[in-house]
Formats: sequence, structure tokens, C-alpha cells
Amino acid sequence: MKNERKFTKKAGVLLLAAVLALSLGLTGCGSDKSDSKASSSKDSSSGKTKVTIAYSGGTCEAPLYVAYHKGYFKKEGLDVTMVEAGFDELKQGLASGKIDAAEGNFAWLKSIEQGLGLKLTAGVHTGCIRAVVPANSTVKTVADLKGKTIGVDSIGGGPQIALSVKLREAGLDPQKDVSWKAYEGNLLDTALQKGEIQAYMTWDPFPPQAVADGKARYLLDIGQDKPFKDKYCCFIGIRSSLIKEDKETAAKITRAILAASDYVNEHPEEAAKIAVDNKYIGSSVELNTKLIKEYNWAPSIKQAKESVKFYIKELKAQGILDKDSSESQLYKDTFAEVISDYNGK
Repeated sequence: MKNERKFTKKAGVLLLAAVLALSLGLTGCGSDKSDSKASSSKDSSSGKTKVTIAYSGGTCEAPLYVAYHKGYFKKEGLDVTMVEAGFDELKQGLASGKIDAAEGNFAWLKSIEQGLGLKLTAGVHTGCIRAVVPANSTVKTVADLKGKTIGVDSIGGGPQIALSVKLREAGLDPQKDVSWKAYEGNLLDTALQKGEIQAYMTWDPFPPQAVADGKARYLLDIGQDKPFKDKYCCFIGIRSSLIKEDKETAAKITRAILAASDYVNEHPEEAAKIAVDNKYIGSSVELNTKLIKEYNWAPSIKQAKESVKFYIKELKAQGILDKDSSESQLYKDTFAEVISDYNGK
């Protein structure tokens, strides 16, 4: 397949190299530039601050959709433009200052280490990444993956990083004891059924759909399994220069999304309907409602800080982050406290 990439023993540094290039497509943005044109500005007619929020079209971005359509952004005095951004658009938008915020995950840490002008400000929810094997597979545990080929959506992305944590726990070397192949998310199940891979780990809704269809069973669910179940997979990411120049607007964005996260938790079916009806996602309301109910929507600041520290340690252990980099400095570069807590959390 044209877009396949294989991770073998000979390519022992590929995980690190790929993260440099593919960390959610954001790597290479560089640090903030003083001449960046900020997208946030005051609208003299409405008195609201204009900001641009990017989304990629995932179920886990439900708080962004809800915050926009249920008025949480407006309540904070924000006039928001929602833009769908692929990897290149998101990279360029953050670098130029034309995108102010997005929902991100722990795979961004390498890009931030390299100087990406973005900081995480809060945690949104846990869950949303799962590993599956064929329904009749002899693979029963992560340790059984030794010698197997595993599919992921991108080499160096969040799913590969998370599964590598469990491989190391099982005494396996993620760089030597397994092989990796990358496919677009909608092609992973086909590759699994053809036997090109013996397992795959990726973002919802692909694993749950395969399980619902009777084609696969779960091997790992970061929403349920240690050490991930109490760690955020998704965070609020805000452009660093916006935080520096207008911390109050960054705080407003953060509060609006966290409040919307609580709404998603309390009204999962309506949140799913907003996402589907407004064509943010292509799956059914029923499936998205099910997925939303399975995530732990516990928005907070304090738990987000602990999750960031956990992933910094883990990514250093995997050789993704520079072994000589300071964990405390990287934490400072990664997390910005624009609000002290959220509902005491």
C-alpha cells in the first residue's frame, strides 16, 4: 500500500525520527515569532474577542463543538470561528498565529520540546485510544505481541506511544520485539482482516466499530487500563504567544471548553447529535453517543499537570524526548496555568 511505513529492528530510531516529523503534523512549526499575525482581536461592534479554534473531526473533540453551538464561547465574551485543519493547515496556522487553540494530546510533547509555540492549559478527558486484535486471534495479552506486526495511524503518534508503554511493561522492546506499519485510520481494519497486521491501535471510532461488527476484540483500552485510565489523553492546547500577550483570552477559551466538557458528560446524546448534525464527524449519533459515554469527562487543571509530568517521563524513557533535556524545564515549556483550577479540580 502506498502509505504504509514499516518500523523494523534495523530502524531502531524511527519512532523518534517520525515523532520529529509527524507529531500530529505539528513538528517544524518552530517557536513563536514576534511578527506573527494573531487571529484574536477585539470586535468593536460586538465587544467580543475574535478567536479561531481548529478541529480535526474526532468524537473526542465534542467539547469544542458544544462550546460553539451551545454558547459557552459567547458566554466568555468570545467570537469564535471554527476551522477544520489537517496536519499542514494546523501547523501553518499555529506558526502564523492564525489559529489560537485546538484539542491536542501527549504526542505534541516532542514538538513542544523542539520549540513549538503552543502550551497545554487543561485536561479534557481520558480514553479514546484502543488496541484490537482479530476476534479469533491467539493474542491474549500485550506480551503475546512479540514478533507480531502492529498497525497504527502514524509512526510516532499517540497510539504507538501508548502501546509502547504497555510493551515495555510486558518486558518487550518496542523498537526490536515488534514491527510497526502505518495506515490511514479507515484502512487499519482491512489490513487486520487481510492478515497484514496482527493487531492495531488507533483513535476511536475505528476500534469500537470493528468490535461492534464482530471482527475484533479489545486488547488495550486506555480509558480502562492502567497506567492510562486516570491520565488524560486529550488536552486544551493554546498558542503560546496568545497566552503571553493576552492571558485573559486564553483563560476564557480554557473555561469555555472545560464547561462544555461538563455538558458533554451530562448530555452525551445531545453532544453526539451536535457533532453529527453539523457534520463535524461522519459516524452515527448512536455510535458517537456510546463512545462519549465511555470516556471519563473529568475536566481539570490539577490532574492535567500530573498527566503531563507522567508523559514527559514516559516519552523520555522511550527515547522520544531528548535524554539530556530537563523534565522540569520541559514541563514549564509544555503547561501554562491560565486558570488556577476548574471547580476546585
